[in-house]
Amino acid sequence: MRGFPLIIRLASRDWWHERALSLCAVLALASMLAPLLVLYGVRAGLVETLRTNLLQDPTALIIIPSGSAGGGYSDGLFSQLRARPDVRFVIARTRDVAAEMQFVSKNGDFVPLTLEPTAQGDPLLERFKRPVPEDTLPGAEAVLSAGAARKLAAGAGDILQGRLGRKRPDGSLEMRVFNATVTGILPAEAIASDTAFCLLSVLEDIQDYRDYVAVPRRNFSGDPRPEGARRYESFRLYAKTLEDVEALDKFLHDKNIEVITKAKDIADIRKINQALTQLLLIIALAVGTGFVAFTMSSSLAAVRRKEKMLGMLRLLGFSRPALLSYPLQQVLLTSLFGTLAAWGTAQCVAVGVDAIFAQQLSGGTVCEVRAEHFVIALAAGIFLSLAAALYPALRAADIEPALVVRDL
Repeated sequence: MRGFPLIIRLASRDWWHERALSLCAVLALASMLAPLLVLYGVRAGLVETLRTNLLQDPTALIIIPSGSAGGGYSDGLFSQLRARPDVRFVIARTRDVAAEMQFVSKNGDFVPLTLEPTAQGDPLLERFKRPVPEDTLPGAEAVLSAGAARKLAAGAGDILQGRLGRKRPDGSLEMRVFNATVTGILPAEAIASDTAFCLLSVLEDIQDYRDYVAVPRRNFSGDPRPEGARRYESFRLYAKTLEDVEALDKFLHDKNIEVITKAKDIADIRKINQALTQLLLIIALAVGTGFVAFTMSSSLAAVRRKEKMLGMLRLLGFSRPALLSYPLQQVLLTSLFGTLAAWGTAQCVAVGVDAIFAQQLSGGTVCEVRAEHFVIALAAGIFLSLAAALYPALRAADIEPALVVRDL
């Protein structure tokens, strides 16, 4: 019995000997696979570009209430949110009216700033590598937005003088000086408003001062704090991923908390991805059906054309399994070179597509044909080729040597 190494060599040399027919088969396979790889690349590149552009928006993962709740939000809600695996960061916010303060610029002008609470782990500060401010009594530290720093002509290390005003119960006005040390400046793309980021405890003290509630640690006089847990007017929440935004939006909606999110934009990207995936599956099914039919017919025709030769191989001592592998090896070669040709064509098309649409997507990728796409296409091609060539291979294995003897 002759072994497999020799039959592999014979099958390969025969495939090369009929290189005109083999080239036609390779080009036929490439013409089927190349459009599929391009579509696969468009799905991967376009969706990834849309996701990247959305993530570059600082508000993409932020969730904030669209209005204030009647009774405010308690610490219980924030504890529940922090326990969720899809929440990256959440912090309460004090009343908007109480979170505004006027600071004196270097030229003596009064600049109103919005005070925004922050804490360790704030994604906005982490993204731009700014330090978390501290509560330095009697004043505080603050990280300024680019707009606020420009209007105040302030830089890191400067001490800003703020003015805190309130109306006393007797109707008289009271004014206090509140100093804030600048520890960092956020870039312009981080936030557009004139904002100073301080610890939540600082904003709570400022709100108590304006509500005429005593804050002994800052020497703020006033009435004793009312009994009961503190309530907050709003909050700032960050989801961990784009997909988590939709889940948190639904969770808060079920709690009758209407929020402002990018959930619709994220859902649109998901729908585009699903639509492209469905289209890809439909086209892949059509291509796979055509490929199987083509491979089966061409392999069967090759076996019928080479019946005498295959019968001669049986006379020379090659086993049935060896003859079974003969056409299978040839379709494997066709699959390999056809997939390589399709891969090269798809790469060239991807470069052209990206060049055409570069201006519309600001340099983003429209078609990205990745290495794993080649691996998937090759694996699918090999599987379908072997499946399609199995029946012709069985026909080759069943050829009797007597066929050759009768023709001699």
